[in-house]
Amino acid sequence: MGPLPRPGVGSLTPQHPGRGADRPAPVYDAVVLAGGRASRLGGYPKPQLAYRGATLLERALGAVAGARSVAVVGPRPGQPGGPPAPTRPPSPAGPVGVVFTREEPLYAGPVAALAAGLAALPGGPGEAPGWVAVLAADLPHADAAVAALLGAAAAGPDCDGILGEDDGGRAQPLLSLFRREPLASVLDALARDGGLANRPMNHLVARLALLPLRLPPGSSADVDTWDAARRWGIEGPDVPGRAPRQEEAHE
Repeated sequence: MGPLPRPGVGSLTPQHPGRGADRPAPVYDAVVLAGGRASRLGGYPKPQLAYRGATLLERALGAVAGARSVAVVGPRPGQPGGPPAPTRPPSPAGPVGVVFTREEPLYAGPVAALAAGLAALPGGPGEAPGWVAVLAADLPHADAAVAALLGAAAAGPDCDGILGEDDGGRAQPLLSLFRREPLASVLDALARDGGLANRPMNHLVARLALLPLRLPPGSSADVDTWDAARRWGIEGPDVPGRAPRQEEAHE
């Protein structure tokens, strides 16, 4: 993602990822964005690319394994572009609290997707956890970034959220941690002021008081093209046209 306007935090400075490590991790929910068109991959669903024995979606879910609940904004299991349908009921010891949802209209951009994911999370005012981790499902090393964000949040900073930054200082709003109430408030305001479809993320970021945090090196690197995938050691489908395009379910 390109440069975004600086968040409205004035004198706030990046916090060292290790600060707050001696404090309990905050209670949080998570929204995983997994429903883009992946046009630069010829429509192949990025979340289903496999890296070191797990799909990128599985790695994203692993990164937020400590969340109370997780909303995945993308195709449901068994749908084109989604994870495989389970062959047996989930084990009682397996992952719980994961729901799938979609933005309306489909492919309306990350702001609309984030709003859909937030709406799908359980809880209401006064009972929901104060933090929401937001991450895209094409980040092989999101776990290191999420750990750094939670470590910073454990120190209780006075802000609306913690905005991840990559190695070059570029804002990464799709790898960040937000306080739930101000995030919901800004999304509601944007929905009333022109709608959420195809909104740039800077419309959201600019309305929140965010603490920038430089993420661990490489943790924000994503997989946007086949060249990038191969640099990660990820190979594409062997047979042209084999990719389960998400659009197939809606044609």
